[in-house]
Order: sequence, then C-alpha cells, then structure tokens
Amino acid sequence: MTVVMTGLALDALPRAFAQQVRKHDPSQDFPVSFEAKQASAYSFKRETFQPYLHGIFKLSAGANSVEATLVSVRDCTPNPNQKTTRKSRPSDSFALVFRAEGKLTDLTSIYDVEHAALGKFPLFLTRRDGPQGKYFYEAVFNHAL
Repeated sequence: MTVVMTGLALDALPRAFAQQVRKHDPSQDFPVSFEAKQASAYSFKRETFQPYLHGIFKLSAGANSVEATLVSVRDCTPNPNQKTTRKSRPSDSFALVFRAEGKLTDLTSIYDVEHAALGKFPLFLTRRDGPQGKYFYEAVFNHAL
C-alpha cells in the first residue's frame, strides 16, 4: 500500500509545482521569432562556410577591428550512439574557428563579422589565446532539426 501511495504522490508532484507533463514537440518547444528568421545567420549552414575556409574575414567590436582567417569548420553534431542520460534532440551543429593576429576585447560578445561574399552579419564569438600572440575566435551553430 505504501508503494502505491508513494507512486501516486510522485506522479502528482509536477502538477503540484504547476509543471505540465507533456511530450516535447521540437517544432513548438522553442519558437523562433520572425525577426530572428530574417537574419542571415539564421540560415547559415556549414556548407555556407566551406568554400571560404582559409579566407579572410573582418571581425569588429565597436571601432576596433581585426582581420581573421577562417581556419576550421568543425562538425559538433552529437554522436547518436554515445550513451547519455537523456536522448538528445536531432540537430545540425558546427563550429567556426577564426585565427587573428590581434585581439578585439576581453569580452565574449556578439561581434560584427564581414566577408566579401557573405556580407556583414553578427556572430557570438568566444576568444581563446593561442601561441605566439595569436588569438582564436569561435562561433558555434546549433540548428534543431
């Protein structure tokens, strides 16, 4: 009897805290605003950047800017065979790594990125200090499928 009562109490717990127990629908879980869908970065895929590997991009933070070389377009899609505590949502994930001679700021922030063929677009970049005065800036894309 105690087992049954415990089961009923635990089943009611999410409702007690005003939580809804429902199945997740990836197309409805995180709706993307109309404005976000209009941004060029929304439609970028790894194939967008492959032709520009080792190409020059301009990274800007306010009045400061540096020229950077795209050195890597890396796949970050989770391995479906890897053991996890929860099944991951299908996604197309990749990272861009840029190498620059100078640093923009000490902040991880949204920078303006400019390329002759791709135009100007904002990207959230993190900086890592590399050897011999080089700096690496990384942007990660994660598109839910």
